[in-house]
Amino acid sequence: MRKLLGIAAAAVLAGVGFGFAQAEWPEKPIKLVVPFGAGGTSDQVARVLQAGIEESGALSQPVTVVNVGGHYSIGARQVMEADADGYNFLIIHIALMGGEGTGALDFSWRDFKPVAATGEFCLSPMVRKDSGINSVGELLEKAKAEPDTLIFGANIGAINHLAGVMMQETMPGAKFRFVQIGGGTANFTALTGAQTNATVLSGAEVINFTLLPDGSANPESQIKPLAYTGEQRFVGLPDLPTMKEEGFDMSFCIKNWIFAPKDTPQEIVDGFANAIGTAIKTDRFQKFLKDKGFAESFLTGEALQSDLDATWAAIEPVAKLAAQN
Repeated sequence: MRKLLGIAAAAVLAGVGFGFAQAEWPEKPIKLVVPFGAGGTSDQVARVLQAGIEESGALSQPVTVVNVGGHYSIGARQVMEADADGYNFLIIHIALMGGEGTGALDFSWRDFKPVAATGEFCLSPMVRKDSGINSVGELLEKAKAEPDTLIFGANIGAINHLAGVMMQETMPGAKFRFVQIGGGTANFTALTGAQTNATVLSGAEVINFTLLPDGSANPESQIKPLAYTGEQRFVGLPDLPTMKEEGFDMSFCIKNWIFAPKDTPQEIVDGFANAIGTAIKTDRFQKFLKDKGFAESFLTGEALQSDLDATWAAIEPVAKLAAQN
């Protein structure tokens, strides 16, 4: 009996000790990797989350946003292979699934542990102002008349690639020439510099790259949006028609996902998810959602897993089609 009591006491103490260890997290700054350049959608979301967490005091340690340039697979892999100690997280979107479906990645979204989803956003097809193209219809007609000649800037397997494929499929015979450029900032630069003929940017990027702080058009911007892939018009650019208003049956909106290395303890995952949930409620984040045209959303746990499964079921066939383009 004495021996059994000793074993029981040791088990209780071990459990208490584990609880204390978890309660001490975080003991140092937390790294949130953005696998794209600064200024893009994921970067904007990451930085407003960072500020919201700090302002709300949701964590005892700061969150450090780290941009990893190049193809998004580089930053994603860094987090996948990082220590699962609660100090490494990834913010990304449907690119992680698109990369798997197109074969651009040799790993999967299932190789991470889901933490949270937040901030759904939609997209705008973009061209240069001097292109002579003033509508999605004109862009697609040109892609049909001159197939495989219009250079479409993309991050292969990511949002802009998938959206471009979905768009060209709305007009039989239309075909873009997809080239690897990168995320939103890289594609803005390439389109501005006439290295590409078209791309898509998120609503937040359109505002960031084409409007002045007071909401008026930036006269120095060399690019223009043609339509919006949301079901409703973009609040930031209310004169911009939806794809469906333009006669094309396409809508495409995406959530931001936060992932951790696969073996990260669930208690830490829940702790970081709770901090994100707190940050979302701050005035700063709510203003960001409104100003940038994001739909408010926050998913964790089973709801997040169900959303990931449903998104994969919907995007896998598009990704496989994109692998041929």
